Amino acid sequence: MTNTSRILLPLALPLVLIGCEKSAPQPPLSSPRSAPQAQPAPAQTPAPVAQPAPQPTAQPAPSPAPIPAPAAPSQITAMGVSFPLPGGWIGKPPSNSMRLAEADVPGPAGDATKACLVVFSTAGGSVDDNIARWAGQVRDPKGQPVAATPQKRTVAGLPVTVVEMTGSYAGMGGGEPQANYTLRAAIVEAPAGLIFIKMTGPAEQMSANAPAFNAMIDGLTKP
Repeated sequence: MTNTSRILLPLALPLVLIGCEKSAPQPPLSSPRSAPQAQPAPAQTPAPVAQPAPQPTAQPAPSPAPIPAPAAPSQITAMGVSFPLPGGWIGKPPSNSMRLAEADVPGPAGDATKACLVVFSTAGGSVDDNIARWAGQVRDPKGQPVAATPQKRTVAGLPVTVVEMTGSYAGMGGGEPQANYTLRAAIVEAPAGLIFIKMTGPAEQMSANAPAFNAMIDGLTKP
């Protein structure tokens, strides 16, 4: 090889290398992407408005059940002796401490002026003493005590004296005399003492109730 070839060969090699260093093809640029569209926010459902709780309708308070009236006693007991009350007669508590018991005998059609009263009581003294005391409460047309005719019998083993007087009756207190009034009384000699059953009222009503009075006395019972 000539010297000239030795010189040229090294120069040719760089040219080949230069020719090989062409720029490599670049990948195509990607197409520009459009920005994502903003999605509208979902519509918000309005929260339900709280409704006030329904108030219970006030119910009227139930009317209290009527309290039944106490039944009238069917008998009266005094000093250990019981007397059956005739139908229509109404037993009631005594009106004062001097009496053991009382009973009303309504007048016809509720006429208070013709009502009679029965009083159960006790007191000292003998049977005759008390009959004389009652006679002083009933006066005849001359203003004299009415004479009494006692009737005696035995009921349930107890001595009973019944007396009846009609006239102007003033009562034990000596009040305004009631004309044509009757006092009918029975004295029961009970083991605990004398029991007085004294009934007073207009003579006509007293006469109509005489059988009921006698039935009450004859129906007495003791333990």
